[in-house]
Amino acid sequence: MNKYLVVNSCLAVSLCALMAFSGCGDFKAKYEKTENVSVPVGEAAELSVETEVGSITVTGADVNDCNITAEITVKAQTQEEARKLAEGVKIEARPSGDKLSVKVSKPAGLKKRSLAVNFKITAPKQLKLDCSTNVGTLNISGMNDRISASTNVGSIFCKEVVKDIDLTSNVGSIEVSCAETAEAAYNASITTNVGSIEFAAPAQLSAQVDASTNVGSVSTAKPITIVGKVSKSIKGTIGAGEGKVRLKTNVGSIKIN
Repeated sequence: MNKYLVVNSCLAVSLCALMAFSGCGDFKAKYEKTENVSVPVGEAAELSVETEVGSITVTGADVNDCNITAEITVKAQTQEEARKLAEGVKIEARPSGDKLSVKVSKPAGLKKRSLAVNFKITAPKQLKLDCSTNVGTLNISGMNDRISASTNVGSIFCKEVVKDIDLTSNVGSIEVSCAETAEAAYNASITTNVGSIEFAAPAQLSAQVDASTNVGSVSTAKPITIVGKVSKSIKGTIGAGEGKVRLKTNVGSIKIN
């Protein structure tokens, strides 16, 4: 298939997805409210955050509680209807075993595309993190353990990463920068269908690298021992090859720094 046709098809899919969830023209009024929740982490070792439509921002810090700000927006036919529906939206933050889960509880009658919840969370930096949204951007910084994050339509930004990562977007770019304390034997899986990938690896990265794109380019500033031909993909070893780094996009460029 012609690469321009591939790009145009992917952009069309992206636009349709964004329009489907924006609800443009369907609602005449909206109501906004903010909720603040603080939850002791207790014995939890992992933080799980979910929203259907909305962004998630998680910042790691030297704290014992999980401090959550939820910006809630509801769209409806009238202002009064939007307000009543918004008042029924609740944020559930509950520790269960070794996991603290943060979710949105919504009243009957609320469709996915008429509700958006943006999370801004300050959490203990030693927690593992698992966060997901269907439509929205993910911003993560300062978390010192494993990070798993996914979005259907939206970009992912991870800063000061220390441990292994597993990041997935369908439509959106992904940018990762590792902290100085990140181990050389690093494991990363970063995948997007439409979007670029930038991976600022640990300074002394030691990993087997597999990076590929269908429409775009792959480049690296790290010295790498290449296996096979170099075209739209790079397979090889950086350092002693102790970890595994897999970077894949269908439409977009990949940079390893």
